Amino acid sequence: MPDLTTGEPRDVWDRFFDEHRPAPQLLSTWVLKLHGEKQYKQVIACLQSALMHGQGQPWMYEVLALSMEIENYPKADVERVVLSLADFGEVDYSTMMFSGAYLARFGRKEAALTLYRQASRMLPERSEPYVLGLNLVKDQAKPEDVEWAACGVLLNSWGTDSAKLQLDAENILRERARQLRQKSDEATAVRLEQALAAAKSRDITVRLDWNGAADLDLQVEEPNGAICSVQSPETQSGGLYLHDGVGPDAKNSYELYVCPRGIAGPYRITVKNAGGALVGNRATLTVTMLEGTKEQARIVRMLTLDGDQEVGLTFDLPSGRRTQPRFVSALVTAPDVEMLLDRRAAQRNGALRPDAAGQAARRDFEQSRAESAQRSGKAGAVGYAPVVQVIPEGSSLSGQAVVSPDRRYVRLGMQPVFSEIVDVFTFTYLNGGNGAATGAGGGNPANGR
Repeated sequence: MPDLTTGEPRDVWDRFFDEHRPAPQLLSTWVLKLHGEKQYKQVIACLQSALMHGQGQPWMYEVLALSMEIENYPKADVERVVLSLADFGEVDYSTMMFSGAYLARFGRKEAALTLYRQASRMLPERSEPYVLGLNLVKDQAKPEDVEWAACGVLLNSWGTDSAKLQLDAENILRERARQLRQKSDEATAVRLEQALAAAKSRDITVRLDWNGAADLDLQVEEPNGAICSVQSPETQSGGLYLHDGVGPDAKNSYELYVCPRGIAGPYRITVKNAGGALVGNRATLTVTMLEGTKEQARIVRMLTLDGDQEVGLTFDLPSGRRTQPRFVSALVTAPDVEMLLDRRAAQRNGALRPDAAGQAARRDFEQSRAESAQRSGKAGAVGYAPVVQVIPEGSSLSGQAVVSPDRRYVRLGMQPVFSEIVDVFTFTYLNGGNGAATGAGGGNPANGR
């Protein structure tokens, strides 16, 4: 670390980075030490100089923004630092959301909303940008920001707290429309109310209700062939499996499928009794199409289920609002079937079994031991795997651009590379890696130029 008493903080650190390139871990240790000593001006000067000299790291922008906030720097300067975090690396959804959250913490609501809206354009049907944006538009946001956040929540928020969030969004939008009417802005108020009605409408809603201790399973096959069920709760056609119920509790004895924006065409519903007693062997299936519009239609059918027999119903959606496939996260995977059965059995008994996880682990262990006993007693042979690496030859040039913390300068770092292959060794991984073997499989090491 340089001698901090030899001049102004920025001058000291500029001279240091002109002559040295410390290891990233060492630099972070210095910053942590200075921050612990509450030398925030030194922290700011150190990080600014490091970024200007092309030695930046992503964490520097976060620490720099916090230190500038402690030193009461203008909020505009702090905002530029946080925005630089998005410019430092690849601009993606998570970076936009992270930077927006930082700006919201610093009170820069308009800038945070801008980043949230950019993030929503990358993944339009993720709920996080709209939910976080809704907290920022409650006061004096522009009408278009209120419309974006509230309608986004109504269309895309389907978590466990979705009912409360959607109610808050509707109330905020209605309140803003009322305020606009008080200001004699009737056109904007009408536009918000029309957007609210469109956001509340649902292309398809399917609900299955029953009585008894039965566990009915609902499955919806969509026009493109995708199947929405408890194993696949989200589909690219927009289908969402929102509730998987099981008796005997009447409040939990229902299945719910919703497609806010679907595609036109035939939909096939399949219902099956996975187990348990069904009162009267009957269940009520309600299908609502184009809910909340003038073309709303409803189909109600009383289904009779005998044993494990499947019962189906097909209907056509005349028109859908979906224009592009829905993004389905790779994290949305089918649940473990045995664990799901254990959980359902526990629910029917009135409580979750605390030993379910232990029993599943014991079953896996016993199965692995049984499979191992069936194998031969011989030890396995040593395996060899080829690793192929491409080595370039000739000249190449790489460059890196770093934006200064104040977003006024761009520092370019150019690195030319000249490479030449001077020796070539032939090696075979066959016959235990013996390089002395000859023939098509390999040969003795040979030098080449």
